[in-house]
Amino acid sequence: MLPIKQISSFGVVGLIATAVHVVVGLGLHDGIGLAPLVANFFGFCAALCVSFFGQTRFTFPAATANLTAFIRFASVALSGLALNQLIVWVMTSLLGQPYWLALIIILSTVPVVTFMLLKFWALRR
Repeated sequence: MLPIKQISSFGVVGLIATAVHVVVGLGLHDGIGLAPLVANFFGFCAALCVSFFGQTRFTFPAATANLTAFIRFASVALSGLALNQLIVWVMTSLLGQPYWLALIIILSTVPVVTFMLLKFWALRR
């Protein structure tokens, strides 16, 4: 797959997974009254499954979608979440910078790191 097409596919699948996360999380919180952290956890899990399916089917179609790949994929997703939180904490708590600046850094680094880890480790051929 051409790099531009692969990067575009990665972005589209990521946006769809993000939408699933939001819909499931809000649905569970607003619809049946689950606590925000619980609802968000289930939203994250739903998004993880959608993202794994989409990334293995469209972005990295040569990848084998097996349990090992899923565990690696989940590890990358959780690492991305941890990096996201670390950047927010360092920027806002340690450096006293505004949250929006942390978000700019996150949006310009975490997707790149995630893509590279998926391409060259978690979902490599």
